[in-house]
Amino acid sequence: MLAVLLLALATLYVTWTAGRLDRLHARVDAAWAALDAQLVRRASAARAVASALPPGPQREALEQAARATLEVGFAGREAVENDLSRALRAAVPLLPRGDALQELESASTRVGLARSFHNAAVRDARVVRLRRIPRALRLAGHRSMPEYFEIDDTTVPH
Repeated sequence: MLAVLLLALATLYVTWTAGRLDRLHARVDAAWAALDAQLVRRASAARAVASALPPGPQREALEQAARATLEVGFAGREAVENDLSRALRAAVPLLPRGDALQELESASTRVGLARSFHNAAVRDARVVRLRRIPRALRLAGHRSMPEYFEIDDTTVPH
């Protein structure tokens, strides 16, 4: 009788953990989609403010960095986003106050928030995945380990 109870509890735990992992992976996917949308919004805002810059190297660098972030896939995304951050850091002091700069500030703030939510979701999923039982029973299936997204998103002074 005790063995049946222990087996039932173990089955319940494994089932609950597998469901939790599935929900955590769904949360990571949703957080990534939100982060991706905010990164696209920031790149679009950067393209808009680039047109307000006088012709020169900062304008060229900002336009090129914004274009690259809109064209890149997941691989290499952190590097091009950091390039955009550097270009924005150099260009923002040259920009006049206005709606385009406000949109850029808003987009940059939202990127920071979305990145925080994404990395929190990744951390939660990794904590559960790295426990002994989920690893031993391969409860995550064939899903790859979620990755943190680290960029310098402190480009626009608030």
